[in-house]
Amino acid sequence: MSGSKRRFDGKPTDEEELERRGKKLGNTSGPVPLGESLERFVQNLGAPPISVLHSLEQRWPDVVGPGLSATTRPLELVDGVLTIGCEDAAWAAQVGWMEAQITQRFEEVFGPGLVRRVSVRTDR
Repeated sequence: MSGSKRRFDGKPTDEEELERRGKKLGNTSGPVPLGESLERFVQNLGAPPISVLHSLEQRWPDVVGPGLSATTRPLELVDGVLTIGCEDAAWAAQVGWMEAQITQRFEEVFGPGLVRRVSVRTDR
């Protein structure tokens, strides 16, 4: 460890324990900005970068077009699966038929590799 004093019972000091935990988590330089921690957290959950999640609802018409955006909404994006909520089964079928176009347009707006598949859910 860092050469600091050991406790009388031979266990690491609080400072040594904090240093060990930091190294285990990949942090060797002290505190990490909150944004970096959140990015790492959502990445471990299988979610895309926070910037994408933050602007997905606002940019939804850019992804699916103004007509489809009026009757659909993004519900979640986890492990490359974009789940879209639809008002009824007819719109859900339309989204299903447009999966390739939606995936391609998503990549144009947010970048490649974030969406592998589109899933549809009917909101009732």
